[in-house]
Amino acid sequence: MFKVRVCVETSREYGRGLLRGIYRYSSMHRRWQIDLDGDGGQGLPGDANGAILRDHRRMPSLLRREIPIVFASYLHKSIRGSHRILSDDRAIGRMAASHLLERGFRQFAFVGYDGMYWSHQRQESFSQAVGQAGHACDVFKQTPDLRLRVWRKEKRVLAEWLGTLERPVGLMACNDDRAREVVEACAIAGLAIPEEAAILGVDDDEFVCNLANPSISSISLGVEEAGYRAAELLDEMMKARNARTSTDAHGPAPTPSSVEVRVGPCQSVSPRFSSQILVSPLAVVTRRSTDIAAIEDPFVAAAVQFIRTHCRRPIQMADVVERVAVSRRSLSDRFRRTLGCTIAQYIKRTHVAQIEELLRNDSHSIGEIAEILGFPSQDHVAQYFRSVAGMSPNAFRKQCRRR
Repeated sequence: MFKVRVCVETSREYGRGLLRGIYRYSSMHRRWQIDLDGDGGQGLPGDANGAILRDHRRMPSLLRREIPIVFASYLHKSIRGSHRILSDDRAIGRMAASHLLERGFRQFAFVGYDGMYWSHQRQESFSQAVGQAGHACDVFKQTPDLRLRVWRKEKRVLAEWLGTLERPVGLMACNDDRAREVVEACAIAGLAIPEEAAILGVDDDEFVCNLANPSISSISLGVEEAGYRAAELLDEMMKARNARTSTDAHGPAPTPSSVEVRVGPCQSVSPRFSSQILVSPLAVVTRRSTDIAAIEDPFVAAAVQFIRTHCRRPIQMADVVERVAVSRRSLSDRFRRTLGCTIAQYIKRTHVAQIEELLRNDSHSIGEIAEILGFPSQDHVAQYFRSVAGMSPNAFRKQCRRR
């Protein structure tokens, strides 16, 4: 049995996801005695065999004790010789840009925390991605005076800055907490969400996102799998250290190297190396804050809004034309020029996106999904889904579970 100290943030989804993964690993192997740390991980008991901790300023002193530790990095991008869980901030920024670009936005903005390396990396990646699409990104800069960063003071500054942006704007916040603050600042600035400002967060914290008004769209991350891999890595390091101690064959200290472990299929990582477990973005969970298409052509915008509003019933092209009150040929031409696809293709993509959303919820069978979306049978919905996604609904669901 190993005694393991675990201290991660539990009031937010990121830390809770890590704990779920750690629990899944420990329950499968049943050789850990877990101590949930209440002192912020500032110290380790002398009988601890290893730890998974949120990083803090005492990391170097803990590393000198040579107890196997995996840090959930938050303050530090890298500490020599440490094993870390890091979010794949570059991929997160790209996914955010893709989501807002798909909705037709031409103006973009980013709001983050200037003192956090992960926020800066997400901003850089987001700005680069929208730049490659031919657009600029306005970035909110916090005041250097830390006393003025208190939210009751900063929200007025943020509201004034939001009021200067060209609209409609697609805005990425560095995480869900910052997105909630942007929603509050938009209310002060008198900006309608999502009509004038569409807001996207990161972490998909259900409580933070759904308690906001309007609810916040967010990027979900593979944190549970990262927690599992971190526990797997720690277990290997503790076993190796135990073997070295029992044989009294320490030898010279190994030279730290660097290994990157992406969340995915099980990989064995030698405890001699410094390693990174990258938490990849999984998908955008769309809620009210980005549930809109920013399209300049009023007829195409009306058509898209109609399709998205009625995507849980079997609508046809004729329904869209009737709603928009413009000729079929004219609307088809406008769709191709504006979105680069036909009306039928857009309807199909929207239906498939709804199927994907329901497949992520394991409580719905394929037959129930067919009934919810108005398909005649589960075979019909499976064939429809495969024609766009290139895989069966069950294969997609299994892929989501693996992630």
